[in-house]
Parts: sequence; C-alpha cells; structure tokens
Amino acid sequence: MLNVQIDEETVNTMLEKAINEKVKELASLKYFMTYQELAEYLNISKPVIEDRLIKNGLRYYKVGSKYLFKKEEVDQFLDDMTASMTATNNDLKFFTKLQGRI
Repeated sequence: MLNVQIDEETVNTMLEKAINEKVKELASLKYFMTYQELAEYLNISKPVIEDRLIKNGLRYYKVGSKYLFKKEEVDQFLDDMTASMTATNNDLKFFTKLQGRI
C-alpha cells in the first residue's frame, strides 16, 4: 500500500494552479466567432463557408458589416450535416439541405 503525505500548502498551491488554468480556458471561449475565426476553427476558407454552409442553412448574425457565428450553433449544424452523410457520400460540395431538416 502506498502512503503519500502532502502538506496543506502544497495542496492549496495545486488547487490554485488548477483553478487558474480552468479560468483562463473559460475566459478564452468566445460566444461569437467572426468569419476569420470560423474559417480557422473549421480549417476551411470563407468561400467554402459561404457556398457550403451558409447556403445550406448555417445561421449567422449581422452586426453592421460584420458577420458573427455562434460556436454552439456551428457545432450543431455540422453535427446535423455529417449525420446525414455516409462513407461513400461524405463530400461537402455535394451536400444540400434536406427538406425539413436543419
């Protein structure tokens, strides 16, 4: 049997470090993404986003001349889109929104 003893100061230091890392992670999450951030997140270009995603129903929010996307909605849209794909039919350029879905 292993007997490990850690003093209270060490435990507090470890907890503080873990909490600070989590706070930084949560602070870095954004509610909205710009076109550029979305392109980086999905690793695809702006024209592909417009042609394959927005034309098939990806929601966006326009603020002035800026288009914004909710990360949660992007993830859900992609989950719905890829759920209808198969091993042989999985190319985004052939995807079209199905009636009654998305």
